[in-house]
Amino acid sequence: MSGVEPVPVLVEQVLHLATAVAEDLQDAVGELGLTTPLANLVWLLDPDADPVPLRQLAGRLHCDPSNVTLLSDRLEEKGIAERRPHPGDGRVRTLVLTPAGEAVRRRILEHVEQHSPLAALDAGQQRQLQSLLATALAGRSSSRTSGTPVR
Repeated sequence: MSGVEPVPVLVEQVLHLATAVAEDLQDAVGELGLTTPLANLVWLLDPDADPVPLRQLAGRLHCDPSNVTLLSDRLEEKGIAERRPHPGDGRVRTLVLTPAGEAVRRRILEHVEQHSPLAALDAGQQRQLQSLLATALAGRSSSRTSGTPVR
């Protein structure tokens, strides 16, 4: 080895990868009429998962809950999402995608699958990288590691 420590090199590579993914998504997000913060929120709204309280979404986005309220307003105005009571506690509000929102989310995910630098990896390599990243992030809290791909 050339004497270069692997951790700084890995950090640099991860930062470059994150930047490349974010840059690749900017055009797709713009074409969908979304801002980056709106796209980040749409990304987190998995229609196949249980609805997530707005406060938890704020934690995953690393922002104040009032920001999620504003973003939710914008997504509702666009017909992409709607606020609903949480199924387990009606006092808690969630945000769920509308059918139009699910289509927008699918387009974002398809774009990532086709144009992300990670698309250069085969399925086995993607699973291996996912496992390695999960191990590296295991000591972090889930709200800090389940962030968003768009910057």
